[in-house]
Amino acid sequence: MAGISGDGRERLAAVTSGRRFVTPTDAGAVLGVSSIAAARLLARWAEQGWLRRVRRGLYVPVPVDAASPGAWNEDALLIADELWSPCLFTGWTAARQWGMTEQVFRTTVLKTTARVRASDRIVAGYEFLLVHAAADALGWGARSVWREERRLRFADPTRVVVDALDEPRLVGGIGMASELLLTLLDDDAGAPARLVEYAERSGNGSTFKRLGYLVERLRPDLEELAGACAARLPSGVTLLDPTAPRGGATAPAWGLVVNARIATGTHS
Repeated sequence: MAGISGDGRERLAAVTSGRRFVTPTDAGAVLGVSSIAAARLLARWAEQGWLRRVRRGLYVPVPVDAASPGAWNEDALLIADELWSPCLFTGWTAARQWGMTEQVFRTTVLKTTARVRASDRIVAGYEFLLVHAAADALGWGARSVWREERRLRFADPTRVVVDALDEPRLVGGIGMASELLLTLLDDDAGAPARLVEYAERSGNGSTFKRLGYLVERLRPDLEELAGACAARLPSGVTLLDPTAPRGGATAPAWGLVVNARIATGTHS
């Protein structure tokens, strides 16, 4: 961090006091200057290392006790909540939260009511995968988790699986989706009924196609769950994994093009 005068330190402390994120509007109100003057001041503090720029007009204070101030960064989840709230963390981000996988993924996955121009974003050095969703789509199958002073919303384990079957890209493909499905079924005796309920709420009939196919292949003992899926299949043919090449054999009973290999067997 570059040196700062006593007066500058007092102004910086006043601007950042009680704030995790700072904008020119915030700084201008505290210091009694215009937003333009405040923006210049925040930019200078960022150049000196006292603030980290998240995006244009949004900064986060660097802790004075940070071991390596130049390398320090704010929590990716808190940045996402600040930029795209209301939002719901899902995909492999939520899977990791609930211990459904030990894999570590670089990308933070979330659904948001905000309009996003591109699904893949890099902000403050972090990778984000964004999915636009209606407000009512964020209100079910979710649990709250406190992180610092903020209450974040995560898809619960059943919704993680349903979201992954709805959009396999949220977990990197159908292979990971199948592993998460097996983990859920092994850990939660009530999961089958909840999977059907959540799949109906997702509004995507392809979710039932993928769920039914995977259950038939991986957990043939769950005939009732497979039957519930079969009774809810829409017409048409869907790719098992939209993230994989399109070629493959068909599974007529499930209306799927099986364009990805799924390991057979169970966890138990």
